[in-house]
Amino acid sequence: MLADRLFDTVLDHHTLRPNLMGLRDDGALQDHSEEADQRYLRRYREIAGEAERRTAASQDDRITKELVLHLSRAECDTIESRAVEFGVSAYVRSAVPELLYFLGHLKSHHAVPGFLATVAERHRAGIRAGRTPVRHLVEQAIALVGRYDGPAVQRYRDVLVHDVLPHGRDEEHAGLCWLPDGEGLYRKAIRTHTTAELDPDELHATGRKLVEELKRRLDGHRGLRYVTAEEVVQDAEAAVRRAEAVAPQWFRTTPDERCVIAETAPSVPASTPPHYLAAALDGSRPGTYFVNTKELHTRLRDVAEATAFHEAVPGHHFEATRTALLRDLPLLRRKAQISVFTEGWALYCEGLADEMGLYSSEEARLGMFTMAAKRAGRLVADTGLHARGWSRQQAVDYLLGNTPMPRELAEAEVDRYLAEPAQALAYAVGRLKFGELRARSDRAGRDVRDFHEVVLGHGRLTLALLDQVVADWLAEG
Repeated sequence: MLADRLFDTVLDHHTLRPNLMGLRDDGALQDHSEEADQRYLRRYREIAGEAERRTAASQDDRITKELVLHLSRAECDTIESRAVEFGVSAYVRSAVPELLYFLGHLKSHHAVPGFLATVAERHRAGIRAGRTPVRHLVEQAIALVGRYDGPAVQRYRDVLVHDVLPHGRDEEHAGLCWLPDGEGLYRKAIRTHTTAELDPDELHATGRKLVEELKRRLDGHRGLRYVTAEEVVQDAEAAVRRAEAVAPQWFRTTPDERCVIAETAPSVPASTPPHYLAAALDGSRPGTYFVNTKELHTRLRDVAEATAFHEAVPGHHFEATRTALLRDLPLLRRKAQISVFTEGWALYCEGLADEMGLYSSEEARLGMFTMAAKRAGRLVADTGLHARGWSRQQAVDYLLGNTPMPRELAEAEVDRYLAEPAQALAYAVGRLKFGELRARSDRAGRDVRDFHEVVLGHGRLTLALLDQVVADWLAEG
């Protein structure tokens, strides 16, 4: 089956993923060499070509075909963008920080020295070709790597200090548009993360419109900060358990597995936001919502509940556990990395939580609008940086002037956009699609539980496929 072939290729390519999924336990790490990239590029192109030639006899076949096409092309775009060369940062989804974050989940570290040496060589190759990283992001990477012991890690740090940092772009030229073929790189990133051909200028305008609407709701609101780590964990636990209690009124299918709440490991940087890690397929690790209790002066109490509903219940935890039950579908459709679907759903769930009566106070409800403003601001700042040539400070100033973010968060947000261009667009873009489809369902008089069953019952989908699935369901009458 072509979907299985693609999934096997992705797991063979991105070898950390099967280790985290519980499908392997060999400690293998991705080969980031130019030779490996070209080898996988050929394999992805072959799979895409074969998918194009196939006819789809049923809805399931059509969904699988379109998903194979999108994911194989997205892998090609990523390889051709050569992001590993210039994407040096402390952001957890960058190559080396991702490895360091998940190091404790690997039972073998034998592949680490070779992995780091190969990534270092790709950085050097990028510099020779004019594909340079952002200087202050390199500095953050140096600080992160410096917290870890071992000769291989320290050799990589030395490369960053001596070979990479001197060539870093300054904050005035931090976006993709300042790199060779920057416009093309950004459009590929948008296509990868939103699954659609979207124009940066239109996204920018949409973001500005959404921000202005939310500013009127918030009217200068600034949230309170946390005082103790215990409060952070307790509030997350309370919000998640409250959501679990009423979920059957809103969902046909609810998971048997409760979402675990845990603090991030001591080695995790304070800049890492709260996040969800899905359960391992072999049952060795439960679905877990990790809260970050470091630097409490940066943790806003009023957004804690919205964040819990996004990351845990009914957000990522319900989506991940629901797709895990779809055992008749190929693993590709259950585990595909499609940000616009997973993050769009989770952001939709922040608003759904309000319908479910889950916010415990008006302050917490304002936190929902605060989070919505942040995601709308991403449309403006991300496109500003990468398509309009904004400086880092311009992007930070926009967020500070138009959303309730504190300075530390605004700066961390902008650095995230620089570290992974276009990924942050997926939240608002996906949320708009889920909201549009929910409105169509409501107008047709459909039960919200059935709507949720439909949108979560076909695995992870592109925007076009999600739209078609709901349209087919509504047409059934």
